[in-house]
Amino acid sequence: MRAPARTSLRAKLVKTMVTTLAVVGSATLVVVAALNVATSRQTLGTIEKNLRDTIVEKGTGLATHQALALRDLVTDNAFSDVARLVERTVSTDRDLVYGLFVDPSGKAWALATTRAGPALPADWHAFGVDPAPAAPPAGKPRDVAVTHKEIAGHSAFEFSMAVTEDTGELLGVLVYGISDEPLTRAVAEARAESRRALALTVVLLVLLGAGTNVFGIVLSRRAASKITRPVRDLTTAVDTLATGNREIRVEIHSGDELERLGNSFNRMASELSESYARLEEMNRTLELKVEARTAELGARNRDMRLVLDNVNQGFLTVSARGILAQERSTIVDRWFGSYGAEVQFADYIGKTDALYAGSFQMGYEAILEDILPRELCIEQMPARLRTGGREFRCSYSAIVKDDRFDGLLIVINDVTSELLHARQESERKEILAMFESLSRDRSGFLNFMDEASEMVGQLATANRDKQRRLLHTLKGNAALVGFSVVAQICHRIEDVLEEHEGTVGETELTPLSERWQVINESLQRFVGDKGHQVLELNVKEIERVEEMIRTGAPTTRVLDRLASWWLEPAEVPMQRLGRYAAALSNRLGKAPVEVDVRSNGVRLAPKAWAGFWTDLVHVVRNAVDHGLETPDERAEVGKPAVAHIRMSSFIHSGNRLVIEIADDGRGVDWEGVRRKAVGLGIPSATEEDLVRAIFTTGVSTRDEVTTMSGRGVGLSAVRQQVEDLGGTTALESELGRGTCFRFTFSLRDVGPRFGVDMDTETTRSAA
Repeated sequence: MRAPARTSLRAKLVKTMVTTLAVVGSATLVVVAALNVATSRQTLGTIEKNLRDTIVEKGTGLATHQALALRDLVTDNAFSDVARLVERTVSTDRDLVYGLFVDPSGKAWALATTRAGPALPADWHAFGVDPAPAAPPAGKPRDVAVTHKEIAGHSAFEFSMAVTEDTGELLGVLVYGISDEPLTRAVAEARAESRRALALTVVLLVLLGAGTNVFGIVLSRRAASKITRPVRDLTTAVDTLATGNREIRVEIHSGDELERLGNSFNRMASELSESYARLEEMNRTLELKVEARTAELGARNRDMRLVLDNVNQGFLTVSARGILAQERSTIVDRWFGSYGAEVQFADYIGKTDALYAGSFQMGYEAILEDILPRELCIEQMPARLRTGGREFRCSYSAIVKDDRFDGLLIVINDVTSELLHARQESERKEILAMFESLSRDRSGFLNFMDEASEMVGQLATANRDKQRRLLHTLKGNAALVGFSVVAQICHRIEDVLEEHEGTVGETELTPLSERWQVINESLQRFVGDKGHQVLELNVKEIERVEEMIRTGAPTTRVLDRLASWWLEPAEVPMQRLGRYAAALSNRLGKAPVEVDVRSNGVRLAPKAWAGFWTDLVHVVRNAVDHGLETPDERAEVGKPAVAHIRMSSFIHSGNRLVIEIADDGRGVDWEGVRRKAVGLGIPSATEEDLVRAIFTTGVSTRDEVTTMSGRGVGLSAVRQQVEDLGGTTALESELGRGTCFRFTFSLRDVGPRFGVDMDTETTRSAA
């Protein structure tokens, strides 16, 4: 039997209404007050941050701009100008507390302080400034240093900037102190205003809550009286229904929701049995569906797990916050180790390859910033991951949800075997190129190997400039004979040499030495001990000597002819350079090249002149890369479709050997040469100055470095080689018409030392 109610429904309704209104009012007061406090704190933080950023931006800009302005004044020893500049800056800006410039020796050129507030020290040492700060790491510019200091009752932000020359030499340190008083005052005013607003809000909410409670009590009393009786009838009917009597009915005529509730109760009671039956049937059907769906999902998960456990690719997904998902292919754990929950991908992979992890983090942040196109950011993500002697290729796909970036799919492939195969293929091609060069030009190739071996040996002890010339020359000649791996190694070492000061050491040179040793060992196995002892002769040479003996030529002439066999016809290295020019032009997309070789019977001692022909590859490369146009460019200016390069050697005036290389390309960009010369501090006023400048290290008309040119080293090496042979260098160029390099040697100096000879018969026929 149902126990009697201890409290009337009406009282409960009134009490509930009052309690609800009190709770809602109190909660509203607390929430609004909390939001007001949080908003105030956030606003104060934003104000303080903006003011602080403004001060930092102002101080950084002031220090940076004045450091640039002071560089020329300090270089010119303009003490008074430096002092006036600092004093004027401090006096015209009321926020500046002090300004100071100290040279590396500790001498203060300028010290200016504000007149407001407590007096500042007159000795610059009291400011704690380091006159000679440490240089930043190589390749990183000096930045403005920002500190917060308390000096003689003044609280200020201090901005210091090292003043340096273009060469990086330290000229001194510029320091400015900006008062933080405006920041402190603005924050205090904002905090006081926030407190006043909070107090007013609380008072208004309290008054509003009290009025609401009074009004709610009146309404709840009136409503409770109308609800009590029908509810009592419904309660009785429900109790009866609970006993199992589904025939019970109620009669309510209140004309409101309670009447509809009574009617609904009556319909419910009449349909309860049928509803119970339908509900039981539906429950049985639902259970079957849930079991079937669960089995289906389990099967799919097993299939997916089976795939991830057996593929040879690493599949990883990263959330928008950079967190790794737990689902990944099993091979990832074998490659890089397992990981737990809530692990950042950059932290996980950083244990394997820190350089890759840093590049990935920068690229991922660029994707999240959503400033650049997402596809471009993904394209610039790091593609190579290295660990334990293995190399992996990484590719990325964006995961997009509702047009928003939601994560990243990373696919990792082990490409160690592919790269090894590619390297082995390149090395095999080098060996084939060596055999081809031996069969085509044995003497020239052996001279190249001797010259190149000497260059490789000199690299370890050479100074920086000589290393640049040796590497550039070795790279060009390696490409000439088809040693692509050697050329690539040289180019990488050149990049390291340009990025750092000083010379490259054994660590950087070891790959080149090891590769060159392998090539030399292969050559030794092929030629044995013969080497230069084998003399290659044309049949016509032998027939010519036979004819001289048959016709009774003087013995001295026959002996001279036999001695000339040890000399190399100039046309042999010229033809070698010509083949290189044609191949290079085709590779660079330039116009087809016709090479005209005119040796005029000149013969040279191959070993003595090997260095000259080796360095001459720079002239040929410049002629093709800088001089020759593309087919479309030649057509636009009305030039023949086929470009022309002339290589010639001849004896001039009976006592001078002249070697020329000329092209019909676009000519030298003298204005570009002048700009580079001015930038390097090289004389550039006259035409002779510009010609000398173009043969100076560091001068190139290219603004960017490629594997072909742009370092400004090649022509400098040619000039040095010509001067070592006692010769002179000349250059003639006409814009749009072409360029001619001319190298002249005195036979009185060169002939006896280096075996210059002239085929007299060829001379007569040429005449």
